[in-house]
This record gives sequence, C-alpha cells and structure tokens, in this order.
Amino acid sequence: MDTTGKEISHHGKQGIVQMAKSLILENSNEKVPDSYDARVFANDSSVIVLFDLPIHFAAKNTAFYYGSTVDVISKTFSYSPIVNTKTQMDAYEHLPFYKPSKEDMKTIEFVLGGTTSFKKHRETLSARNESITVIETDTLYRVQVISQSQSSQYNVDKRTGIPSEHRHRHIKTESLSEQGYLEIIK
Repeated sequence: MDTTGKEISHHGKQGIVQMAKSLILENSNEKVPDSYDARVFANDSSVIVLFDLPIHFAAKNTAFYYGSTVDVISKTFSYSPIVNTKTQMDAYEHLPFYKPSKEDMKTIEFVLGGTTSFKKHRETLSARNESITVIETDTLYRVQVISQSQSSQYNVDKRTGIPSEHRHRHIKTESLSEQGYLEIIK
C-alpha cells in the first residue's frame, strides 16, 4: 500500500522532521544538525521537508551542505552544496553539513557591518525567508543575499570592511504554497 501525504501528516511536524533526518542519514551518512531550520509541506502525494541554515560562511578551501530537501514519501533527496576550493572533488561524495564556528560568526558579523549579532541576523533572515552566503577569497568576501523575489550580491574588502560592487536582480520563484502544498506547522 502506498503511503499518502495525509497519512504521514498525522505524525505532526516533529515526527516528520525526525523521519526526514533519518532518511538523510541513511542516504548520505551525514547528520542534519539540530540548529537547522526545518519546514514541512504536504499535499496528497508528497511530504517535503526543507532543512536550511539561512546564513552561511564558506571560508577558503571548504566544501559543505548548507541545506537539504527530502520527500519522505518518494524518498527523493536534494542537497545544497557550497564548494569554495580548487581541490578536485568526487561529485558523488557526500559533504558534511555546515555548522558555524565562533570564528565564522565573528566573520559574518564583520562582513554584515558589525552592528548586529549572528543570532539576530539569523532570526531576521528566517522570519523573512531569506538567506545570506558569505564566500571568502584572498582579498574580499563575496556576499549573496537571496529572497523569493530578489537576488543581491556585493563584495566586502577583508581589511576595511567597506562594501563595493553592488548588484541585484529581481527573480520570481513559486513557493511550495503557491504550488498547492500546505505547510505543516504543528
């Protein structure tokens, strides 16, 4: 018998999140950190769990996942990698999930202007359904800000903290809610 979205939805958000974490661990041999945000969406045939950390720092010579999506019914997976290294990597090798260190948090606070804590930035981004990625190069940090309707990018000088080369574009993505999914909140 095929499982339906309605049947799985009865497990509630926390139960579904735990199912998804177990599936990802089986698939990738990597554990989704408890610090990641989890959102659950369902329709009659799919229950999709999105794991995300809305703010991430890719230091030089690092590679990791900053998010993952799993459909717990079809057991299909999608991983969101950042690779900031020139080292050749096996495309089939799974990466660890990103966990910000204290040094990463300090760097992010510096890059974003130093007036707001990492924790506060994260709360704001989560509430707005936005994400920020900071990618380190030899001389600057590349900052990418993505929301459902806009993508922005700018550079920040590593020595001075002065931003430059601002660019943005409007984008339109269709949310899962707009595709007929209902978000499971409890």
